[in-house]
Amino acid sequence: MKQGKSLPPKGLPFALVEGGARGLRVVAMNAAARNFGISRGQRLADARAQEPDLLSELHEPEQDMASLLGLCRWMERYSPWVSPEAPDGILLDVTGIPHLFGGEPNMLKEMRERLSHYGFSTSLAPAATIGAAWALARYGKGAESLEPLPIEALRIDGEAARTLRRLGLKTIGSLMAIPRASLARRFHGERIHENVLTRLDEALGVRDEPLNALNPPPTFTAHRALMEPLISTQGLESLLVGLVTLLCRDLEKHSLGALRLILKLYRTEGSRICVPAGLSSASHDPAHLFRLLKPRLETIDAGFGIDAMTLEARETAPAAAQQYGFADNTSVVDFDRLNDRVMSRHDTALEGRVPVASHIPERAEKKSYLRPQSTSVQPARLRPLLILEAAEPANVIASVPDGPPMRFTWRKVTRRVLRSQGPERIAPEWWQLGDGQSPRDYYVIEDEEGRRYWIYREGLYGETSKMQPKWFVHGLSA
Repeated sequence: MKQGKSLPPKGLPFALVEGGARGLRVVAMNAAARNFGISRGQRLADARAQEPDLLSELHEPEQDMASLLGLCRWMERYSPWVSPEAPDGILLDVTGIPHLFGGEPNMLKEMRERLSHYGFSTSLAPAATIGAAWALARYGKGAESLEPLPIEALRIDGEAARTLRRLGLKTIGSLMAIPRASLARRFHGERIHENVLTRLDEALGVRDEPLNALNPPPTFTAHRALMEPLISTQGLESLLVGLVTLLCRDLEKHSLGALRLILKLYRTEGSRICVPAGLSSASHDPAHLFRLLKPRLETIDAGFGIDAMTLEARETAPAAAQQYGFADNTSVVDFDRLNDRVMSRHDTALEGRVPVASHIPERAEKKSYLRPQSTSVQPARLRPLLILEAAEPANVIASVPDGPPMRFTWRKVTRRVLRSQGPERIAPEWWQLGDGQSPRDYYVIEDEEGRRYWIYREGLYGETSKMQPKWFVHGLSA
């Protein structure tokens, strides 16, 4: 149904229909319509002949898939390995998880109650394989084994099911009773051969069937489910302390640290909040991870309450255990943690500048993430404390054409030069030489008020070019 449209009155027969070559056909119906004998695939005209009061809407599979994906993300409170099974199923790998909910029966009971509260009718079935879980959930009706289920429960196509039934093989048990070699010979050369044997092997666990989860499963995760929802920031912070402690303990056992975290908070009304956090260097320090995530909790709208929280380490890297003493150099760690806290609050990293092997001043450094580092690239001469992003033109009066400045005007202010030092000749890099580039003669000058400037003349007097040399202010010195 279209978003924004109201649901049909409860208890009235209702169906979703889609167009086809022979008119509209029913693709889904509610329990009331099913009680009148309306079935999937039936023509809408025939269905209305059975029940004239049948309500209908056009089926929108894209909206259905969007809703199914949203429900899958909500189900991540029970497992990080969740996959949609279109059109109306969800698969979860809950290996090693049920004990967090007090055992498998309690976890299934909680799922059923929560989904029922949101208006979903459910059929849940745990099993060792995807094929077995799919069969028991859709055809089991309380069964604990596959043998009594119809052969359609193997997820085979209609043609294969009809062929098996003509041969008297109506249940999975009757199919399992035939030796595999006999099955292969009986269906050899027929199109249904691979379909039947593959699905049977997948259901029995003979052949592996991967679960294509919505998100790549995290290697390290910590989860907490609550009996009563939390609304206060203090309560959420206490829950977060427990999660980071569990996660960091697991990471430290493997000598790993987190590089990228995702904190997931599940609201009671069914929505989910994802809070990402990145780190400059791998860390398994619970205090540091808590400081990164704590500011994000202050901005979260808990709605009617948070009843579950999960912390995942999506990316990890080796991280050695730290021991700090009086002689330890912790500057790198401190800078990384400062950078992490800045990114957590402002979504941008600190930036610094590092030297580059070039004698051209504006090319002699580049932007980089700020962290202490040693470098063998050192400038040949001292440079001013501040180099302008782009050199700014200036009008200069010199004693002789190629001599030092005596007076200059910059930013509409004229200044008289008392002292000067230079020139320092800097030639263009011949391998990057472009049109119009000329050598530069740099001077360090001081005006009457003691302010120092780094100024240069581009070009030489007496050159064949008709263009006269130009002056630029490039930096400010202490």
